Amino acid sequence: MVAVPLPGRRAQARYRAPRLAARRHCRSRQARPCVRANRGGKVIELGQYMRRFVLYRTQEEHSDDCEKFPYREIPGRVFLDTNIIDCLVKWPKCIFEMEGTPPDMEDKLQTDIESLMHVFHVGSRASWDLVASELTLKELAATQDAVLREELLDYGIGFVDLANNGNENKRYARGLARRLRGSNFLASLPDRNDRDLIAHAIAFQCDAFCTRDRRSIRRKRNSLRALPLKILTPAEWWQHIKPWAGLWC
Repeated sequence: MVAVPLPGRRAQARYRAPRLAARRHCRSRQARPCVRANRGGKVIELGQYMRRFVLYRTQEEHSDDCEKFPYREIPGRVFLDTNIIDCLVKWPKCIFEMEGTPPDMEDKLQTDIESLMHVFHVGSRASWDLVASELTLKELAATQDAVLREELLDYGIGFVDLANNGNENKRYARGLARRLRGSNFLASLPDRNDRDLIAHAIAFQCDAFCTRDRRSIRRKRNSLRALPLKILTPAEWWQHIKPWAGLWC
């Protein structure tokens, strides 16, 4: 199992290979009862996680979600929008250590944080890849606060390293982004960076693009149905995983 480290200021080691670890279970395989996952020095029992959070109160609710979100549609490779990496770095204790969110937190941010917490804890034993692109680093580098900028870049570069896996992937992603930028596939997105990021996700063969951007990318996704990936918020990403969480916990 590969542990996902807790982002922290002045991290001593660069975060590399941010893979939500180990091998994928098939549908018929029984879950192992209690496996440990390390988060920044804190050991969390995944069995305790399942006892702490009641995911379903009735068998009917669970069966309905299994039908609505089939196992085969769980994204195996997810491109993280810049705002997702920003959220992971700003709220590490809530996401990686399951601490409660502040009572005055805005509802949508709270939902996103709680969803990412579930995804990362359940995913600590799954073989899902999380990736980003060099454009992500460019956007993170625009952060004004110098300390936060260093931490964002230090954390984000691991996702970029996993996606690139050699100069050939970089060139392919850039070339595809240039071709898609002027095509009808992404024409409904007004922001050029959004178009390029989604193009990079396609080039890196991602199954989903996870974003907190509800005003632009998510609002326009109905006009992007021809894309070979899903555009998901953190809550929607968790919805796909939730019915099958017991396989990894």
